[in-house]
Amino acid sequence: MKTIAWLCGSACLFAASISFPARAADGLAAGVFLGSPMSGVTIKQDQFKIQAGIDKFGIAIDGTWNLGEWLGRMEYEPMYIYAGGQWVDDSTHQWGPRAGLGVTLPVGTGDVELFAEAGTTWYWEEKGDIEFEGAAGARMYF
Repeated sequence: MKTIAWLCGSACLFAASISFPARAADGLAAGVFLGSPMSGVTIKQDQFKIQAGIDKFGIAIDGTWNLGEWLGRMEYEPMYIYAGGQWVDDSTHQWGPRAGLGVTLPVGTGDVELFAEAGTTWYWEEKGDIEFEGAAGARMYF
């Protein structure tokens, strides 16, 4: 329970540290996700996202790059790639670098988006396993 309170407090402090007018311009978004190996809350701003697991405690910090902008092809605008690191409180797989592909779908006026992402994490403990993982969820922009 203390872990959940710590995560919620950290998310609130992060959001409060950004000035109010900058939030709308920079695209601060928060939401929830279900996935493997963890499900929980997500915060995204510009090209930076944090996912914190609640069911299985963990944290993933990633940079994101929009494929439409990166490739100069607007038909790929809803897609992005991500890369970063992940730590999960698991006896076998705990931490390692990760990378993958995601897609977003704006809902309504664009204040809410649905997202899905899939990728691999290379866990550096014991055998050095590479695991295929994914997540799906929703974010709301402020």
